[in-house]
Amino acid sequence: MTRALFALKLRLLRNGPHDERVFSLVAGLVLAALVVVGASLASSGTIGEGWIVVAHTVWGCMWLFGPLARPRHDPSVISREWLRGYPVRPWRLARAMSWTELLGVGPLITLACLSSLVVLAAPGGPGATAIAAVAVPAQLYLLIWAGKTVAALAARLLQTRAGTTLAALQNAIMLALSFAGWVPVAARLLPRPGEGDIVLVTPALGRLPEPVADVLTALPTGWGYGAVVAARAGSGPGAILLPLAALLTVGGLLQLSWTALTARALRRPPRRARPWRPAVPGREIPVPFATPQVSAVVARELTTWLRDPARGMELRSAWLTPLLMAFVIACSGWTWALPLAGPAAAVFGAMVAVNTYALDGTALWQPLTTPGALKADVYGRMAAWALLFGVPSVALATVLWPVTGSPLGAAAVSGAIAAAAAGCAVAPLLALAMPAVGTDARDRVHPGQQAGDPTGAQMTIFPVVLLAAVLPGVVGAVTGGPWWVAALSAVLLAAAVLSTTPVLTLRLLRQRGTGLLDAMASRDAAVLRRVAKAAGPGAA
Repeated sequence: MTRALFALKLRLLRNGPHDERVFSLVAGLVLAALVVVGASLASSGTIGEGWIVVAHTVWGCMWLFGPLARPRHDPSVISREWLRGYPVRPWRLARAMSWTELLGVGPLITLACLSSLVVLAAPGGPGATAIAAVAVPAQLYLLIWAGKTVAALAARLLQTRAGTTLAALQNAIMLALSFAGWVPVAARLLPRPGEGDIVLVTPALGRLPEPVADVLTALPTGWGYGAVVAARAGSGPGAILLPLAALLTVGGLLQLSWTALTARALRRPPRRARPWRPAVPGREIPVPFATPQVSAVVARELTTWLRDPARGMELRSAWLTPLLMAFVIACSGWTWALPLAGPAAAVFGAMVAVNTYALDGTALWQPLTTPGALKADVYGRMAAWALLFGVPSVALATVLWPVTGSPLGAAAVSGAIAAAAAGCAVAPLLALAMPAVGTDARDRVHPGQQAGDPTGAQMTIFPVVLLAAVLPGVVGAVTGGPWWVAALSAVLLAAAVLSTTPVLTLRLLRQRGTGLLDAMASRDAAVLRRVAKAAGPGAA
């Protein structure tokens, strides 16, 4: 059975989509090459070798926390949903599946990163190199099963509201560190740019403090490094063999844990979808200058953002991320940059709203079969997004401007206005143009299920909204006028975007709505592409 599952996974990897996998492979190999180069520099004494254990610790943390960063993404190529009910004992099936988890892009690039241990051990002679050759697969074995076990636990935890909140917090922490993690380093290089002082402070990259290196070596992510360093230093067998034995033992226990969790999931029947919050009929939200139809769509959208587990996950993450970014910036001393959290909130809000039509699934038949409902649907989604993300992002920048006294306050408020308008208008358009079809809303129990991967649409809307946020500040800086010049340019840009983009969105919905419904009913995005191709260039 293991051989058959291996063959199945190889066929899936060979014939499946390659864009994201190739990008991950190239980016991962580049980072792994940097670690190997660092190990070579450490062997020559150019840098302290303690930085290698720092790199391995960061790599191990990516294995541990990565599964929660993409709650809708199934980390296994072979989904256990396919094999539930298969006439084989669940434990045997889970044990056979476990060995296929060793095959993938993640283990390959991690193996390339851990090869730095061989480079680090080379000056110690053949004996130390042999120990490193054993430590590399042992460390890889531990990291793989640590990540897989965390992913299995996360899949179980995501079926609860508390687990979803924790996952959203963890995802927001990772995004905040990804987008603002450079600020503390930049704050050391440029301590007072907000005051006009751009004097560069050049810090010295010394050796990692010994207590820090000892703590990182004692962690499971540093056991392989500790064994290699002990072998190169000629330490006793205990200092060498004990970390290697610990790697294999803990890795084996984690593999057994993953097997037990998977067998339990295979044994358990599928759960029925139940909303987290009950629907309350007749609840309406009055929207100024809007028709009753648009107000009804707004009420439906706000309720859906709170009831649907996939949307609820994105909602929490979109608002926690800019707040955590502001916390990181405040701790670094760059308080003058805090108003920029407003435009950042609009950017993240736009990124999480690029797949709302696919997340709603086959419920699209209701506006398609109701005369005059498509226009109200488009404008209602925009108004709901404005209430959830647009208005709060502008308010956040407006409040932080006088609180911090930042010289970028006017640019931040203007950028928040323009970014909110761009996100409000472009998100529904991309939800129709680039839908990520997945599990239908009526069958979706928790965000851990495959609800579509909107990475392409997110990477498309990110530069669009970011450009809209930057343009008013650039106009104000080029003209050299007062603060109201940037504000006026933001208002004009917002008016242009909000007046033209919804017309295109409505036209696209009328042309491709039926095809999108067919694609979501069959859960095959290729149906939509065939419909768009058959309709000709006008359908795009």
